[in-house]
Amino acid sequence: MGVSDWLAARAVRATQVLLVECPGAWALRVSTERAVAQRGWRIAPSPASADVLIVAGRPGTELAEVLDRLWEAMPGPRARLDIGAGSDIRTSLDDAAKRLTDSRAQAEDAAHRADRDPSVEEQHAEMDHAGHEGMDHRDDAAMGHGDDGEVDHEGMDHGSMDHEGMEMAPDGIPLAEGSEDDRDGLEMDAMPVRLGPVLPHWPAGLVLDVTLHGDLVVDATARLLDDNDVRTAGREEHATAKACDDVAALLDLAGWPDVATRARTARDQFLDGRDDTASATLADVRQGVTASRLLRWSLRGVGVLRPDRVREVGLPEHLAGDCLDRLDGLLDRAGDGTGSPVPVAALGQLVTGCDLAVARLVAASLGGSFARAGVSSGA
Repeated sequence: MGVSDWLAARAVRATQVLLVECPGAWALRVSTERAVAQRGWRIAPSPASADVLIVAGRPGTELAEVLDRLWEAMPGPRARLDIGAGSDIRTSLDDAAKRLTDSRAQAEDAAHRADRDPSVEEQHAEMDHAGHEGMDHRDDAAMGHGDDGEVDHEGMDHGSMDHEGMEMAPDGIPLAEGSEDDRDGLEMDAMPVRLGPVLPHWPAGLVLDVTLHGDLVVDATARLLDDNDVRTAGREEHATAKACDDVAALLDLAGWPDVATRARTARDQFLDGRDDTASATLADVRQGVTASRLLRWSLRGVGVLRPDRVREVGLPEHLAGDCLDRLDGLLDRAGDGTGSPVPVAALGQLVTGCDLAVARLVAASLGGSFARAGVSSGA
């Protein structure tokens, strides 16, 4: 074994996986996530840090195009897996490991990337972060804030923004447009930003187009790619486990990964049919949330939705309150398995007036499951 092969074999032990859930593939994503963890691999926070791209489920046309651009932006060595129902996930991960250590295949892949048309390369360059880096809330910037309290926008997904008609600075960098509603009277204060469809702890297939004044969302429109429903709850027997997964996503975004890990443990125990053990683990999660004054302080008063506003957009009244209230509600639903998708059109209205980091917390606190208006939430 040469030095390169030895280094590759060592590196594959620390493989990072960018795991993308397609609409309707919640159970498949969770199974893949568990297999990845059992192998000792980690979930990557961004395409730039990923070694393997795993697509769980069958993407529609729009999501497939996003994934292709995302794949082109990933640095090598790299491998891609498309996992569908009935796939042997462990065997697929074995195949990915072999590809990562196949120096000849990786050299050919690198040559292919180098031979790409320069204009295509420029289009793909903006996908390098694809809305991940800078929005990872699992570190000290848990709420998307830097040390000075300002939201960190580096790496947010601008790759699919429509820049037509926008004034361009040197080197083709788009300038933000002014607005009559500017708070400070300055030009260049309105910036369009797209969140999704690939973000950590983000509902499958969801895209949220927002207009920012500084960090403030002044306009927002939400939709589901390919006009599909994001029915992540799936079958009734998954509802309790799905609620635990939603709790974990909100806790991760709030910067509490240890408690989030316990919530995922409860999820997995429910899926394995160990309900008594899962209930005890879930009680431990609830105790952790209740006992942490800092966690409760960090979510208290954040993302407040007034009862009249909730009724106006057609949501159940239990979603009123702040993110802490909705976290407590998610824990309740994890205990009894209740819950239903939120009409996707409501999300844009609810996050208008929030800052960007809070908008992400609001989306997570609603339960992470969205559907087109008027569509049944049944399986």
